[in-house]
Amino acid sequence: MIDLDDLITALIMEDQNRTSDALLQLRGGGIPVYPGSTRHQPFLPADVATILLEKIQGPMPRSSSIPTSADMGISSVLRQTLAAASDLRERLQSEQVTPLHLLAVVLAGSHPGVQMLRDAGITEEKVIGVLRSEGQL
Repeated sequence: MIDLDDLITALIMEDQNRTSDALLQLRGGGIPVYPGSTRHQPFLPADVATILLEKIQGPMPRSSSIPTSADMGISSVLRQTLAAASDLRERLQSEQVTPLHLLAVVLAGSHPGVQMLRDAGITEEKVIGVLRSEGQL
């Protein structure tokens, strides 16, 4: 089951511009997964992101590989987080839910991984400020 730790891990990887690289590894190289994707300035310094990933992934249980044809469920906490990100998108009148919407909603919660992000200087207020400034562009 996909849970909030998985989302936080994905958000940190996306912040570090590592999502496309990870997906390319899964596909065995070749054509980029997101040909039109752009790199951005990360919120987190690389060393902080590495430490956060190690802290989050360390206690996560390792499961056997899942067939690519299998559907994976999501936890109720993750379902609520996705719904809250959609609500935030509507409040900010954004065109679509982005990783920043997800990050802002995660930061509003009390999950253990959230405190690590806050300790690194990433706050809900900062993320919403960036979302608002992007909406004015």
